[in-house]
Amino acid sequence: MTAAGQTDVIVAGGGPAGSTLAWDLARRGVDVLLLERARFPREKVCGDFVDPRGLRVLAAMGCLDRLEAWRSPPIARTSTYVEWECHYSGPIPFYGLSDRLPPYGYAIPRERLDAAMLEAAAAAGAVVHDETSVADVRAGCAGVEVSARRGSRTARYTAKLVAGADGVNSVVARSQGIAPDDPTRTVLAQRLYAELEPAAGRTEALETEVFFDESLFPGYGWMFPAPGRRVNLGIGVLSEVRLRGASVPELLAGFIEGLRRHHPRGEGIRVCSRPIGGVVRTYGALRRNHFDGGVLVGDAGSFVDPMTGEGITRGMESSLLATPVLADALQTGEFHAGRLAAYEQAFRAYFDPSMVFLDFCALMLRNRHLTRPWLRALARGCQVAQQDSGFARTSSSFFGGLDIDPLGIIGQVWLRCIEDVLLAWPRFLSRLDPGAAQEQGTSPGHLFEWQMALSRSMLSDPAWHMRWMGDMQRHWSRMIEVARSSPGDPRAGGIPI
Repeated sequence: MTAAGQTDVIVAGGGPAGSTLAWDLARRGVDVLLLERARFPREKVCGDFVDPRGLRVLAAMGCLDRLEAWRSPPIARTSTYVEWECHYSGPIPFYGLSDRLPPYGYAIPRERLDAAMLEAAAAAGAVVHDETSVADVRAGCAGVEVSARRGSRTARYTAKLVAGADGVNSVVARSQGIAPDDPTRTVLAQRLYAELEPAAGRTEALETEVFFDESLFPGYGWMFPAPGRRVNLGIGVLSEVRLRGASVPELLAGFIEGLRRHHPRGEGIRVCSRPIGGVVRTYGALRRNHFDGGVLVGDAGSFVDPMTGEGITRGMESSLLATPVLADALQTGEFHAGRLAAYEQAFRAYFDPSMVFLDFCALMLRNRHLTRPWLRALARGCQVAQQDSGFARTSSSFFGGLDIDPLGIIGQVWLRCIEDVLLAWPRFLSRLDPGAAQEQGTSPGHLFEWQMALSRSMLSDPAWHMRWMGDMQRHWSRMIEVARSSPGDPRAGGIPI
């Protein structure tokens, strides 16, 4: 075993969260050692899309110039498909509302993004040891000792603090007895790259495309642009889908087959990479993200959007929130959990106003008996959003929004639902008149469908149904409490850098 000198902070993991943390600490004059088990560039399961808040962080780190040859052109449009029918196509409704953020996102392959961010951390002064796999962490109020494998050798590192940025199966988290095991917040994902033939005689708009289908519910499929003619194809589903007997590779194969059969450019899809899969745990999966001697950031700390499964920007933001807490601990010389609890207070204040609401939304979708009614409601919401830009801005923000107003979303959706329900019978009666204009919207049959779905849920597994209803009530109370105590979404303009 070889021993290394002591440093201020050891960061385990060199993904976006770890590199951001190392960069931010190093630029403040903190001695940082980053240990990364891989040698970059390397592939990572991800949709590769970076939203405006993430681009703001990358710009501050000086990464965007490094990535110019690898990123897509700006993306500010999206399309939403429900059961292979496009119900919304147009601008991303919540982009361009803040002067502090760019009005677009980029698709950046993770193998290039992560490498550029790690280079930025090193350029700021962080020491990087790649191909170094953390094996054990002993952390306490008196300091930290990390054992890691470097080739055939085992190296021992010491520091005052440690930050776990080593992903969903974090060694740092496990070493502190923090091991989430919650299928309600566990998402399985798989993706690959493909090439699309350009459509003859058509100029295709650059956009993200998301697909909701009964076979993937609760979850979705995506097709995101990549540099050149390539696209990133993937799916993300709750682990409960697997518990129902579905294989994630089979679901991905079925999704690609569906694209080939139904998408306007589907016939030209040519797979050009092997599929790779992974697991993420969404916000709230951990009961604590700090301990004597350290903190957890990024996927290690479950900073993943419960609705979209996106973790790049949220991981970077968690690191920016951790930096001042770690710096303050170094200044005071106090490394106990009580001192580091300021990190939890900071991220709760920043994330909870939006994430608690999104967690509630994800919980509502977990009941597989409600799949058909939910898909129908989603399609109807997309149709309304296509016609009403105000409704689109507010209500659609639950799926990747930059300024989430839970009470505003609930108000918008409920008003529309009440209007739709009140008009259900008049709309139904008008359909009996061949000469009357046929309106879209909820019908008495749709209302009956909801009632029957809830009844099937109760009858098929009463114990599960009652637990789900209890969880819904608790999450609802928590969401309303947080929404009422927060004047707005603190994430609207991003963290000051």
